[in-house]
Amino acid sequence: MKNTIRFILLFLAGSVVASCSKDEGGAEPPVAAGAVEVRGTLVDIRSATAGEKVFPQHDGYTFQTDIEELFETPYSYAVGLMESRGAEAFRCGSAGTVYLATDCPNMQAAGWTAQKRSFQVGEIDYYLYAYNCTTPNQWVDIPNPADRKYSTMLFAQKLSVAGTSIPGTVIAQAPVLRQYAINNVCMTILPNGEYIAACTGSTVENQGVSLFVSSDRGRSWKVLSQNNLTVNGIANYCNIFVHEGALYMMGVGPNRQNVVITRSDDNGRTWTNPQDEASGILMRGSFHSSSVPVVVSGGRIWRAMETYDNDEKTAFVMSAPADADLLQASSWKATNTIPGTTPVSTDWEFDGKRVSELIEGNVVATPDGKLYNILRASSSYTSLAAGRATIVDENTLEITAPDDLIRFPGGGKKFTIRYDEQSRRYWAITNPASDNVAGMSHNGIYASGITENLVRNRLVLCYSTDLSTWIQYKEIVSDPDPFFHGFQYVDWMFDGEDIVAVCRMACPESRGLPVRQHDANFMTFFRIENFRTL
Repeated sequence: MKNTIRFILLFLAGSVVASCSKDEGGAEPPVAAGAVEVRGTLVDIRSATAGEKVFPQHDGYTFQTDIEELFETPYSYAVGLMESRGAEAFRCGSAGTVYLATDCPNMQAAGWTAQKRSFQVGEIDYYLYAYNCTTPNQWVDIPNPADRKYSTMLFAQKLSVAGTSIPGTVIAQAPVLRQYAINNVCMTILPNGEYIAACTGSTVENQGVSLFVSSDRGRSWKVLSQNNLTVNGIANYCNIFVHEGALYMMGVGPNRQNVVITRSDDNGRTWTNPQDEASGILMRGSFHSSSVPVVVSGGRIWRAMETYDNDEKTAFVMSAPADADLLQASSWKATNTIPGTTPVSTDWEFDGKRVSELIEGNVVATPDGKLYNILRASSSYTSLAAGRATIVDENTLEITAPDDLIRFPGGGKKFTIRYDEQSRRYWAITNPASDNVAGMSHNGIYASGITENLVRNRLVLCYSTDLSTWIQYKEIVSDPDPFFHGFQYVDWMFDGEDIVAVCRMACPESRGLPVRQHDANFMTFFRIENFRTL
């Protein structure tokens, strides 16, 4: 089958990528000896181990001990969503036997031999069939019995999924699928022209932020440093930015404790170590944020944050004089917090739909010097709104319900806004939901339907001329599946005529499926060339 991801208006290494569909007519590389490849729609690779969940995105079925008695050596298996077909075909790298489990006790299919072995998954009886593969590297169709009710399972020792295509250039990947997740993706452009990107979750140690650098405008990336928690004290919600020739990273410490900033004077090779209020610990307490932009305006540098106490997030803005020592806590001031942000009062409704959180704010400066904090208006019911708080001064943040909810496509998920002087437009990359996607369901964790705040399978470049009316300008990437595809938490920069960006991406891959669209297995890079004239 073909990969369904649509990747349009995206330029990599100077050429248009119109689609990420795999051309199955071309030559495929051979499968390694002893390995087996499968293909199909949303196919996962899982371990056949007692106590493990059987189906992706379903918590109701786990293997019993009888699964480990089926084979003499441990096997993995390819499977789909509980009610789906599962893998549609396989090919072996060398001669050998594969096994198919189906809920059909009398399956008749050429080449498949019934085995005197079966196992139970909850109330479901699965029956085992064997196939002796004698034609390595040739695709073999997997039977799909007419009376099948549940996904088949194809068992082999070294399984992978063929035909997966990852949009963009992969910078980092979760080291173990479904056990680790990529978070806190961010990037900036260094004074020497290099790109630097950062994330958490790309190592098994998972100790703080890892940094990556590109010297060829994003075509290739290499690790700059990993596990920087003991180096610079930042564990979460970080962004990186250049100010007065130095590289800074700002975020929070372990367990969401303390707002922390650190500086590098050698393009990210080494960092200052925050120890106290004189060296980078700016505020003490529990905080929340994201990889949000830093803005210099009116002689001050500004960043949005949220407090996070007793599961309640309240938005505020921090700022310091642009020429101050940013590592000194005394340089910084904080506005008041917005009361009642989480949980939002019943006054916060947009088109009659409840907004649950105002978080992950973007400080935006207008050409005439006004400042706003544009906030994600998270909601299970709509993704069409954002909050617009006015930054009166370094001490005061104001917002009025519901008047300061603006129509913003994709505003229910995290976004980054930047102002472009050349086009005189504010630009954002967001996750607007396509029609009829919210509410899609399957027999698992989304049995009641996927909610608006988790629909992240479509990425769109948007713009506004006034911060009130937003236009969906061009779609960047999309996939019809909202359960496992998440093109989200994009951080980006202007680079001349282009936009360059990094994405926290959940996407099917050769190892199988991520937990869900929220839990990313990649940080990817992409470039949108000539974005003003698309």
